[in-house]
Amino acid sequence: MKLLAVADHVDPLVYSNNIKERFKNISVILGAGDLDISYYEYIVSTLNKPLYFVFGNHNLKSFSYFRPSKKNIDDTNRYSSNFHPGFGSICVEDKVIFDKKYNLIIAGLGGSRKYNNGEHQFTEYQMRIRALLLVPKLLFYRIFYGRWTDILLTHAPPQGIHDKEDLCHMGFKTFIWFMDKFKPRYLIHGHVHLYNLNSRRITKYRDTTVINAYNHIVINTEKGMSNKVILNEIAEGDFEKAKHKAWIQSIKSILNPEAGELLSFHDIKEIIKPEKEKYLGMQTVEIKKIIGSEDRYQDFNRHFFPKREHLKQRWVNVDKAYLNDIILPPIKLLKINDMYFVRDGNHRVSVALSKGVEFIDAEVIELTSEIPISRDSTRKEILKAVLEYERNTVLNQTGLSEIIPVEEVSFTAPGRWHEIVNHIEGHKYFINMEKDTEIPFNEAAESWYENIYLPVIKEVRKANILSKFPGRTESDLYIWIIKHWHILKEKYGQDYPLDKAANEFAVSHGKKYSDRFPFNLFKKRR
Repeated sequence: MKLLAVADHVDPLVYSNNIKERFKNISVILGAGDLDISYYEYIVSTLNKPLYFVFGNHNLKSFSYFRPSKKNIDDTNRYSSNFHPGFGSICVEDKVIFDKKYNLIIAGLGGSRKYNNGEHQFTEYQMRIRALLLVPKLLFYRIFYGRWTDILLTHAPPQGIHDKEDLCHMGFKTFIWFMDKFKPRYLIHGHVHLYNLNSRRITKYRDTTVINAYNHIVINTEKGMSNKVILNEIAEGDFEKAKHKAWIQSIKSILNPEAGELLSFHDIKEIIKPEKEKYLGMQTVEIKKIIGSEDRYQDFNRHFFPKREHLKQRWVNVDKAYLNDIILPPIKLLKINDMYFVRDGNHRVSVALSKGVEFIDAEVIELTSEIPISRDSTRKEILKAVLEYERNTVLNQTGLSEIIPVEEVSFTAPGRWHEIVNHIEGHKYFINMEKDTEIPFNEAAESWYENIYLPVIKEVRKANILSKFPGRTESDLYIWIIKHWHILKEKYGQDYPLDKAANEFAVSHGKKYSDRFPFNLFKKRR
């Protein structure tokens, strides 16, 4: 039997269109306080399962429906279980309830420590009195069912377990006493928010497993909570297997290392230059579409297997949460076309993939781009697609292919074709300064090609400058040399010669012959 426990925060994984599929095997729902009744209603009406709940110290606007009347103030059944037709839930405040269908005994003690005299706050003494008033009913179940209770449902934690030092979040000693005397299988509480993934959520105290239900947690009562030592060994073994798979895949891709690398979001963004950003909210994403990371692309391979040992502790902690059926918070993704990049949650993606999970919940931000790119592309293939897209866009918009021999113009970096158009427009501006009528774009393009572009290319070929820039093109060098030449002309005058500027650029920025020689492969790495 599986229990869904919720507390303190409306979890987007629960308040979701996928709630039925995600929690289809749940038998009973438990609410540990500080949640609005409407949230409980949504869960109950969607899953069609019984809910037992207590109140916390917040979200008490519906508390009046369950407030004890003067008529039965001293009665042990002090809280009404009737909210309104269709709610289908039972408030177990100061009660011990038996669910016959699931053979489950549940006791409830909501509220927190008194810290500002607010509603539903109690001193240690008051909480002890409330617990003692449950004893007759507990004794009844002990005699007729052979056990005191299965679950103690609270809002505050026991003192010294999951609690904090401030008075508001300090636990109750009464709950320690209750566990010692009545030995519930589980004590489920809320109140203490788990903002840190590494914060302790489950603690074993004698015969009782204490569980913080913040956001939500699924409890398998048949398997129970795994032994800590065994669980840690399993998770560490999973990490070593995943790391070994990363090593195997690095061997397979030795001839094409780039194919096995995780893509860098910043690299791809710089190449594609998306136009707009749009928040898509919570979505269920196919994991195989996640092909990169914003910051951790060097730590995982293309299949998100961990490559480095320092990832182990975090990875193991996430894996242990998975083994305990703890559904972790949604990851955060950046989307470009059909490709997804992890902004937050790299370890969660890695663990999910190692477990064969096909889909994952994520908060998605989309960056729009018109460039068609396959998600299986490498960085080199994406760059090629972007360069081809820019080239075709510029040629279609300007008609340059009908004016100059564009087959001789090629680039290895994005944005260069647009720079070429700017150069032509700038050249056109200076020509028009000496004319009475404005020349057309095609005439300016021909003049730019003959009088600016070709002279630079001739100097590149004459001095064999391209050999000092492996992997680049003559057109790349044109862009760089022109910029360098303008800087020198501003510094030394407009008569500074082009050939001198080209050679100076080659000396300053080109690779030396020794840098390209193969013996560098055998130099000791530092």
